[in-house]
Amino acid sequence: MCSSDLQRQLGITTVYVTHDQEEALSLSDRVVVMSEGRIEQVGTPFEVYNFPTTAFVARFVGTLNVVAATVVDASAGVVEVAGQRIRTAAAVPGSGSVAVALRPEMVSLGEVAGHNSLAGTIRDVMFLGSTVRLRMRLADGTPVLFDTFNNPHLALPARDDRGTVSFPTEACLVLDRDAAGPLPDVVALDEV
Repeated sequence: MCSSDLQRQLGITTVYVTHDQEEALSLSDRVVVMSEGRIEQVGTPFEVYNFPTTAFVARFVGTLNVVAATVVDASAGVVEVAGQRIRTAAAVPGSGSVAVALRPEMVSLGEVAGHNSLAGTIRDVMFLGSTVRLRMRLADGTPVLFDTFNNPHLALPARDDRGTVSFPTEACLVLDRDAAGPLPDVVALDEV
């Protein structure tokens, strides 16, 4: 019996403190993400992962692509990333520079009708068993990681192939550029 089953069976509330994100997301009904003694977000694991309310939570929970963007049309949710225009699901607050966050599992190889797309060069293909992680570099050097499920008929690109990735407008989480702070370690991964 796993500990969450035991908690439910006994009907007890348990406070569990951990830095293991997978453990926190899998065991919890509610998650509290804290930074420097302050609560950043409280919610279900689904809410915290998919709808982070602060830049810290977005960067802290899970793997994340954070790319610099310039606001083109704030009310229409249009931003430009590495010279390529994409659309967000909602209006973009403010103007000037913002950061756009994308989860790797929301990005897919190839063009998909009705989705945003970004073109670049494949830098790496990493076989991880049930998943394959690909790393692409946009024209300005911005790296984008994306995941696809492995299957024996998967046609993978080779290093240095040109490629396009697609993602729905809902996948674009817009962060205030200043609030986003330094870009996460995903940038360092592409220096190879």
